Amino acid sequence: MVQGVAFLAVNGASVRNARRQVDETLAFTADAFARSLEVRETILLEKARLLSSDFAFKEASATGEHATLLSVLQNHRERIAASVMMLASMGDDPRTEGCTLHPEDVGAAFPLPKLLAAAQDSEFGEASSIEFLDDRPHQLVVTPLFMPEPEKWIVLGFPVDEALARRQSEGTGTEVSLLRMEAGRWVPFASTLPEAAREGLGGRISPELGEAGQRVTLELAGLDYVTWVVPARSAGETRVAIALQRSLDEALAPYLRLRALLVGIFALGVLLSLVGGALLASRVTRPVASLVEGAARIEQGDYTRPVEVAQRDELGVLADSFNRMTVGLAERDRVRNLLGKVVSPVVAEELLSKEIELGGEERLVSVLFTDVRNFTSLSERTSPQELVSLLNTYLTRVSDIVEAHAGVVDKYIGDAVMAVFGAPLSHPDDALRAVRTAMAMAASVDAINDELGLEGDARVGMGVGVSTGVVVAGNMGSLTRLNYTVIGDSVNVASRLEGLTKQYGVAVIVGKSTRNACAEMAFRELDRVRVKGRTEALSIFEPWGVEAALDEAARAELQRWNEALGCFRARAWDRAEALFAEFEARDPGRPLHALYRGRIARCRAEPPGADWDGTTTWQEK
Repeated sequence: MVQGVAFLAVNGASVRNARRQVDETLAFTADAFARSLEVRETILLEKARLLSSDFAFKEASATGEHATLLSVLQNHRERIAASVMMLASMGDDPRTEGCTLHPEDVGAAFPLPKLLAAAQDSEFGEASSIEFLDDRPHQLVVTPLFMPEPEKWIVLGFPVDEALARRQSEGTGTEVSLLRMEAGRWVPFASTLPEAAREGLGGRISPELGEAGQRVTLELAGLDYVTWVVPARSAGETRVAIALQRSLDEALAPYLRLRALLVGIFALGVLLSLVGGALLASRVTRPVASLVEGAARIEQGDYTRPVEVAQRDELGVLADSFNRMTVGLAERDRVRNLLGKVVSPVVAEELLSKEIELGGEERLVSVLFTDVRNFTSLSERTSPQELVSLLNTYLTRVSDIVEAHAGVVDKYIGDAVMAVFGAPLSHPDDALRAVRTAMAMAASVDAINDELGLEGDARVGMGVGVSTGVVVAGNMGSLTRLNYTVIGDSVNVASRLEGLTKQYGVAVIVGKSTRNACAEMAFRELDRVRVKGRTEALSIFEPWGVEAALDEAARAELQRWNEALGCFRARAWDRAEALFAEFEARDPGRPLHALYRGRIARCRAEPPGADWDGTTTWQEK
């Protein structure tokens, strides 16, 4: 480990040092290149200024004789070793009066109007830029020719070519590449790189790098080059860039030799460690193998066979501890299995995964209460043993439905079941899950009766109430005995709603908060009630199913019911009674229809006061 840490530290320091040296060399070369361009520009400006004040040059330019002017331009170009010399007229439409590259272009439009415009806008009437002539880059300067007023432009230039790149590369060991922008990509036109590396250079440099001047590492011909791209602007537009490059592999060569030595030392140390480890392992392999085999058995749930290690050293102590741990795990699983049968598996996991303490937290949950109808009558005609068996089968089926919808069975209260959706685990659609559970319970009654073999008057029914609200969920009880449950107003309301199913003759009743949380479900409003123990009125609803799945007949039935309920609350007794009579005629024997017809009769006999809003107060549970 020490050798590995040392190796990583030395290797990292070496790479950083090499990169720092490369960056410093590139920065030096970039400064040198910039100074070289400044020197060339200074030379060109000095020569151009001398020509601007040279009497003989003024005489030649004033003669208007093209041959004489071209001879003078060519003579001065050769004397200063320039690549091009030009003379252009001033004005809004500058014209070429002489050019050493194209002697025939007399009177033609000057090819570089932006360069002249830059000089025109400058303080001293001078400008410099890198421009392309005949598709070749030149470093150009422009100055006015005074006769004695400025009447013409003198343009001088040096080539920007391979020779320039090689001069800059000498002495620094830095590769220099000159790039030009073509069709949205950089293309090298001069470079000191090897031919194989030069071919892939242009495509690896994005146009943005040439604009910003950034360092990147490029892989060219199998070698990594640290590349510094320096933009060269041409009359405000970047068309030429200089790529300065150093081979990272060459810079790292001394450090690579040091790394090879460190690798050799490291390998030798590892070899010695392996030999020593093998000798030591020969003494501990058998007991360790026994421990591994025992761990595999425990992973498969087999706690019956202890690990047998006869040694009295540390491995022997470990084996003894392992065997004691096995006994503890067996006891833990036994407790977990028992706890999972006493409470919901989700609650069991909550109790086992956290430190048990009294108290709770506020949670938004949906509470479901369900109770068996006709259970008292069934108890009278069934023996206690048979009754327990029937009840266990019923509770098992109901609990399966709760858990299938990710709910938690909180407790069994005789033949009643309390379930919670939203604690200890919550879901975004807990209210919808509770309603679907209630509907699934109601739909399963016939199947449960058939499974229990109940017929005729012995068949049982079911009532389910669901309420949604904020409760306190947690461990309740004493320090020696506790129960994970929920406490709050929604629990009481759910119990009261379950009791109201008998009064209204429906299987499922939910509160308004539950209805509001189930946007995709269709509900029929049954009534506005005050349940026992509450002074606040509560709207109650019967779920009809998924809204989108209702057929036209069901939608019409629901609309007709809402009309009847509205007429009742608006005291339109005749219309309300007629509508409820229609419902009873189509579905005779339903307590709900008879209940409203009875209320209408009472309201006619004893008209309610002005503050009556149709709310019914129930005193029984």
